[in-house]
Amino acid sequence: MTLVMENLTRFERIECSMVNASGARYPKHTHEEYVISANLSGLERIWFNGKQQQVLSGEVTLYNPMTVQASEFCGTGAQFISVHLDAQQVHSIFDQTSSANDLPTFEEGVLRDGALFRSILALNEQLDSSGRDEALLVLFSELARFRTTPATTDEPVRLAQLIRFMKDNLYEAIELEDLCAEANLSRFHLVRSFKALKSLPPMQYFKQLRLIEARRRLRLGHAPARIAVELGFFDQAHLSNAFRNVMGTTPSNYRSGMG
Repeated sequence: MTLVMENLTRFERIECSMVNASGARYPKHTHEEYVISANLSGLERIWFNGKQQQVLSGEVTLYNPMTVQASEFCGTGAQFISVHLDAQQVHSIFDQTSSANDLPTFEEGVLRDGALFRSILALNEQLDSSGRDEALLVLFSELARFRTTPATTDEPVRLAQLIRFMKDNLYEAIELEDLCAEANLSRFHLVRSFKALKSLPPMQYFKQLRLIEARRRLRLGHAPARIAVELGFFDQAHLSNAFRNVMGTTPSNYRSGMG
């Protein structure tokens, strides 16, 4: 089982990488960016928001920020280009006059669109900054065709406050009991209601928020060992395993790619 990120590049708050996968899987996880991928070869089975779909060669997958997602790859292997688009940058392109809190939303899951697929390939192939800027604008123009009206949410105010509490305490030794106290719910009701709305139990979601913070610090050049200790992982190996499951590479290799 292998899941390997190759050729990681970052520019203008965009991350672009080539990933090779064989008999591997991404467990349930989430990202703070828009994630859009072009499947070059092989078969991927994805899960998001309770839906399951198959991704074939020549197809695109798209997830909005903080969508919980998972996938697995058949034994013959798959190769794809993955692009992480900074949420505020996408907002600035599409909604220059609206509130910074109202991020644009796009159709999620498998998109069978040749022009969008080719725009991802073109962005990945650009090495000079001038060509890259134009390729990124072409990608945004193709992406605009898949914009949707934001779905109304029944997410309770209490849940939003609890997630804010998690984000404000990423460096604290938070346990499930602390979340129960913050939400004023029993362990059973907290886990049941949180998982129903976010597709992950609360402590697993909290771990994903910590991994997002770890990525941010790695981009700043911080040492993985220090990040592991300060973000509450058992040790650097624990952080490395969790990080690899989500990103397909180790924290050290990710930081080197950012360099």
